[in-house]
Amino acid sequence: MPDVQSNIHFLAKDNVYKKEKPYTLRYPSEDELPQTNFNPEKHENITIHDLRGQESSFSYEKNGFTVMQLNSQMAYADFGSREMIKTFFLKEVGAMLRSVLGASIVQALEYIIRKRDPEFPVSTGRTYHYNQPTSMAHIDATPPCTVATVKNLNEEKASEYLKYRFQYVNIWKPLRGPLRDWPLALCDPTTVEADSDLMPADLVYSDYVVENYQVHFTPKQKWYYLDNQLPSEIIVFRQTDSDTRAGLGVPHASFENPLSSPDESPRESIEARFLVYYK
Repeated sequence: MPDVQSNIHFLAKDNVYKKEKPYTLRYPSEDELPQTNFNPEKHENITIHDLRGQESSFSYEKNGFTVMQLNSQMAYADFGSREMIKTFFLKEVGAMLRSVLGASIVQALEYIIRKRDPEFPVSTGRTYHYNQPTSMAHIDATPPCTVATVKNLNEEKASEYLKYRFQYVNIWKPLRGPLRDWPLALCDPTTVEADSDLMPADLVYSDYVVENYQVHFTPKQKWYYLDNQLPSEIIVFRQTDSDTRAGLGVPHASFENPLSSPDESPRESIEARFLVYYK
């Protein structure tokens, strides 16, 4: 089990956030408003523990994440087709979530393909063709944001769906493997303090806003990854849960793996987000 030490970025505990909410604009600012007020700080030599061989010691119910097997009918080349992803992959994952989590209803929200540019994380000054790994710790949504998503997605049925227990769930897997290049790191939410470690922030798009959590670093936090992750191994992790007794969402980020070989191809991965409901 090769535990590693690497760097992860966190939101600094800046006094400015006592007066203004952290935000970043996901479109070009046309006035004097800064593109973001995020103040990231890099924490070095964070120990990231390997899950390999101890997967059974962690559970979705307790720790908010688990590793599932999915023998997809999708070939590597199929992930270049939006239609194939929507028609086959998202439905395969939805069926897996219904089966393993015991969910009654599963709704796919979106997916993202990431292909690391060979120069990343060094800025090239040009626009990347694909999304790059995210090296800043975060949780994709807050509970109020999830409620708003349920309402926007379901409209007439929203009042019915909001009566159920519902979760915002992420899945993540490499398109090629075994993967060591810039893998996904997960923070055990049982080692996170909601009041002091998490900060609501706005991701502002041209026509909507997503509220997520940025994460402040503390030495108490424990981080994990899956060494040599295979394309058939799906990491499933909770972001929000309407049952407040269930615990926090799982902070996550990607990191530069010191065990990665210079000969390994740059990371290619897919992540997808779902709403799951339990009647």
